[in-house]
Amino acid sequence: MIMVDSTIVLLGLLVFKDWKIPLYSLIVIFITGKVVDTILEGLNYDKVLFIISDKFEDIGDKIIHDMNRGGTLFSGKGMYNQREKQVIFTVVNRREVTILQEYIRRVDPHAFVTVLNSNEILGEGFRSLEMKLDI
Repeated sequence: MIMVDSTIVLLGLLVFKDWKIPLYSLIVIFITGKVVDTILEGLNYDKVLFIISDKFEDIGDKIIHDMNRGGTLFSGKGMYNQREKQVIFTVVNRREVTILQEYIRRVDPHAFVTVLNSNEILGEGFRSLEMKLDI
């Protein structure tokens, strides 16, 4: 929808040679798209983190004891150097992401952290699967 509307607006820019109305139109299209996405997918501020670090024990302790969250630790193998690595998989809210990133930066500045938006988290500490099925 956004792509079609944007194409029409850009064609209008080429035809009428006035940038003001197309600029405002693109802003409105962007805002409308975000509102539609929010209505369809809902507001979810939970983040999924994959953390690869040699200090995985320290980071895991922070997640479990200080943040009162859980996670999964699994083994991986680096594709570039073929070394075994430990990968932490955890889910936190948006506020906790900043806290955890700051901690990781202090204990292991060379850690590799991937942060993903989640559409839905079900399980202990989040919305239960039973609640979802009851709706």
